[in-house]
Amino acid sequence: MTTTSTDVLEVRAAARRNRRRHRVSHLFHLVLGMVLFLLVWQLWAAPFSPLSSLIPSPIEAVNHFLDNLIFSEPMRDRFVHACPDLAAGLEFRRGRLSSLPDYCFGYILHLLHTTRNILIAVGLGTVIGLGVGLSTLLIPWIADLVTPVAGFFGTTPIFIVAPFFVIWFGIDYPLLTTIGVVAFYTTLLMYFFTRRAAENIPAGIIESALTLGGDRRTIFRWVYLRGTVPEIAGGFRIALGGAWGLGTLVEVLGPQMGGGFLIRMFSYVVGRSEGATAVVGLILFFGVLAVVVDVLLVVVIRSFTRWSEGGRQLGL
Repeated sequence: MTTTSTDVLEVRAAARRNRRRHRVSHLFHLVLGMVLFLLVWQLWAAPFSPLSSLIPSPIEAVNHFLDNLIFSEPMRDRFVHACPDLAAGLEFRRGRLSSLPDYCFGYILHLLHTTRNILIAVGLGTVIGLGVGLSTLLIPWIADLVTPVAGFFGTTPIFIVAPFFVIWFGIDYPLLTTIGVVAFYTTLLMYFFTRRAAENIPAGIIESALTLGGDRRTIFRWVYLRGTVPEIAGGFRIALGGAWGLGTLVEVLGPQMGGGFLIRMFSYVVGRSEGATAVVGLILFFGVLAVVVDVLLVVVIRSFTRWSEGGRQLGL
């Protein structure tokens, strides 16, 4: 049976139609899921709900977050600010510091602080994890040294490691607390994802490269590097997704700066409507931020891995 150009065009056209239907279906279910989530949330927060005193409505949480994003009166009342350098040069007046600008009393600087630390930590952990993981493909004995150690720390629950970093290194060194914990977690994940991606490359591909005269470095460059990119990219998404919650958790435990610190501060007054609304609003922000960053990351990853999706998109 001979395949003509017409048959190929028909296959491609059918594949494009299937992709369009899949995208429309995906968008429909995405919107439906969000609507159902907001509906259930609104029912929990309704006046007749027994949880109404603990769960604010979506509108209340969003409005509170926006109202306190740039300047927060509750934070000024408690003198919780994000300008320690400016505060150091002020004088006490009637038992309180004064003359700090309004932008010091708001969520924005705390949230930027958390976002910066998490992105730095994920970047640092990714470089270390990928560097060590890829080096084991060139020099196999490195894996014999690193894998048992990484496996030992990998089995340690990260929620035990986080308090250890905070207690051991204190709260005054974010490089060793928030950044340290997230980078530690990311390094382990990226190392194991790199090793697993290399192991999942079919042996037949390696044998074919050897029969064509490939040496270790050539195979590393043209087979391992290219073949492991999709799986490593998926591991990076998982590491970054977990880093938002982990970094916020560390700030809840100790540091006096960041979004997690704000959650801890308002949790002391969670019995009041203001406390619950603030906590839910901040958690909602980090959830939305994580989703937005992940969507952008997917777009970037697909631009680098189109070669690995071509056959699937064509239905071949």
